[in-house]
Amino acid sequence: MPLLRARDLTLHYRTKKGPVRAVDSISFEIEKGTTLALVGESGCGKTSTASAILRILPRNVDRYEGELQFRDTDIMKLSDEEFRKQVRWSSISIVFQGAMNALNPTTQVGSQVAEPLLIHKDIKKLEAMDEVVSTLRRVGLPEYIARRYPHELSGGMKQRVVIAMALVMKPDLVILDEPTSALDVMTQANIMNLLKELQVRQGLSYIFITHDLGLSSELADKIGIMYAGQLVEVGSPDEIYRQAQHPYTRMLMSSAPRLRDEETPQAIPGGPPNLVSPPRGCRFHPRCPYAFKPCGWIASDLIDRLRDELIADRGTDGSPIRGFREVKAQSEGQLALEFEDGAAAKSALHPLESMLAELAGRWAPIGSVDRLSVENRWIVLRLTKPQDPVTLLPAHGASCWLLEGAAT
Repeated sequence: MPLLRARDLTLHYRTKKGPVRAVDSISFEIEKGTTLALVGESGCGKTSTASAILRILPRNVDRYEGELQFRDTDIMKLSDEEFRKQVRWSSISIVFQGAMNALNPTTQVGSQVAEPLLIHKDIKKLEAMDEVVSTLRRVGLPEYIARRYPHELSGGMKQRVVIAMALVMKPDLVILDEPTSALDVMTQANIMNLLKELQVRQGLSYIFITHDLGLSSELADKIGIMYAGQLVEVGSPDEIYRQAQHPYTRMLMSSAPRLRDEETPQAIPGGPPNLVSPPRGCRFHPRCPYAFKPCGWIASDLIDRLRDELIADRGTDGSPIRGFREVKAQSEGQLALEFEDGAAAKSALHPLESMLAELAGRWAPIGSVDRLSVENRWIVLRLTKPQDPVTLLPAHGASCWLLEGAAT
């Protein structure tokens, strides 16, 4: 049995514009002594996944559900008090992003590291300080650091203190949220070596949250690629870096510079979607160069471009499509082209089919048109229904309609 198993984990935030789907039905597993790296662009839901696991939730939570199995307990079913006593810090802890922001500048380091022991184990301060000193030594810091204030420490030392805070309760699973951000390269390397050493020595499991592809390969046994609140690909580092399946993963790899490669990094076109109203079907399809029929195009994606093409083709100079007046979206899956009368609609049907076939070669969304029919003075275009691709788990797989078996 895996140490932690998540099934359909969901976390939405309530806003004035509607729910933000920060984490939308993701599933993954973590074995004891292994690391799962969550990689993706800023805003893709990595830190919200950590919040969902540890129940560090703001007041504007709109939806929080799914299954979180820690060993043999569904921790989602625990009350808040039970979760605080049995899970948070003692079984699952976190290294927060930005060490300086995680430390109180007015309190000595030793007191801050001791705080979880004093609150959760209800032990005396002298006994807690002995454990603090032992934990500081485990992360490579001398005893006197316990009497220092955060401003007296270097960036690397502060990061080690934050790691000590996460380890002092001896948890089985530690969430590392960008643990080396804002550190220089040498300090990053030292922290990564420390984390690997602690994992081997103590049998720790990690969830490593990062946007750094290189760092994820250093620590991870399995990598999950996140996009727009969803896991789009999961696999080992070799599978992800050498045999990436999802178009987003491939483009993410192409955007990173490589030490021994003269190929120019390629930016991913467009920007991340609005998670209040994410794209239908595959959420990456508006930016994907391979998107086709089932990926998620809806009528509103086609209407403006189609109108422009028809107006350009409508002139009095022998254009084959005559009598066109307007195009309207009747629903997400249906467009209606209005003509002067039924005769004009009938005569325009075959030229329109030819125009759409030619246009599909230049513009992917038009390929979602499934069939055309004439209804009085209208030509109705019905689109392929958007469908969510199926993620192939727990083996290496990706949620993409281009992949064989993803539609099953």
